[in-house]
Amino acid sequence: MGRICEGLADKVWPNRLQDLQDGLRRSYGIPVLFVDTSGRPLTACEDLSNFCRHFTRAVSFCRPCLECGRAEKVQEVAESGVAALKLAPLVHACPLGMLDISLPILSAGEIIGYLITAQVNVADQVDAIDEHAPDSVTREAEEYAVLLSRLPRCSRAELESAGTGLAAVAWLTGELAAARRRSLRLSEKVREQSRSIQERALNDAVTGLANRRRFCEALEAETARARRYRRNLSVAVFDIGGFRRLNDEFGHDVGDAVLRAVAHCLSANLRQTDLVGRIGGDEFAVLLPETAHNEAMIALTRVKTTIEDLNASGELPVEVHVAVGLVDEVAEGEGMLAAALASARESVQVGSLL
Repeated sequence: MGRICEGLADKVWPNRLQDLQDGLRRSYGIPVLFVDTSGRPLTACEDLSNFCRHFTRAVSFCRPCLECGRAEKVQEVAESGVAALKLAPLVHACPLGMLDISLPILSAGEIIGYLITAQVNVADQVDAIDEHAPDSVTREAEEYAVLLSRLPRCSRAELESAGTGLAAVAWLTGELAAARRRSLRLSEKVREQSRSIQERALNDAVTGLANRRRFCEALEAETARARRYRRNLSVAVFDIGGFRRLNDEFGHDVGDAVLRAVAHCLSANLRQTDLVGRIGGDEFAVLLPETAHNEAMIALTRVKTTIEDLNASGELPVEVHVAVGLVDEVAEGEGMLAAALASARESVQVGSLL
């Protein structure tokens, strides 16, 4: 069996292309091969070595046979598209003494490959080898004679008759390839939409952080692990002070900008193993696995410094102030979050804003 050009058949061509080729070979009694636009085989063929020798020496698609103008004729058939089915198949008489047919396969107006055959001419005898010829020429003539002896015999009329059916197969293959392309594109679009829906279901639309659902699921998993293995765990809540008034005075665009700025301050100062989520209109929560109280305070101080730098830079039309609540006593997930929220709101009431 010949070498298959992997990848191309799976992505573009119809399924079971190999079975189609084998069926054509049995039906017409001649070797056929599907190749891409560079002449590389897309399927396996027992006579593939003969095909390769033939197309490499004389009529390679990447190096067309200039002696007979075959490339131009094939292009004419290709450009005629569906109308090519109404024409007699183009039988090419190669200077090497072979007859063959090359049928372009069009998909959505684009040539994506060819259905080719390889045959010998009606002549039974090969020209005698010149005994005075150079060794290289003699060797090539001997190889040519062996090649002709291996290929099946077929008259021009027989090849033209087979070519009529093969032309229909080439056209149908192109249509199936186009349908497969559309199907793959549709499947990819569905996957992209599914990913987008999943992201919207788990992430906050304004900040891109985890939403309350995703945060609470992660919190439950972490509290269960911390309780089982007696590990440290801290949960912090950030409450933006006066956010509702800010929205009323400056508009929701400014409010969204403040939310994104705070989200960035949090994400930039925490570890990749920490999870930041927006759990309410003006509330953010931080999950800090393997973190004791003192370590959590260090991280929160970094966030405080970044927010102060943000206010000093004047990037926002308003100053941002946040109240913080911190809990490090491991309990049920919802219980730790509720305790952190209560601590943050208590900070707001006593005026202990960052």
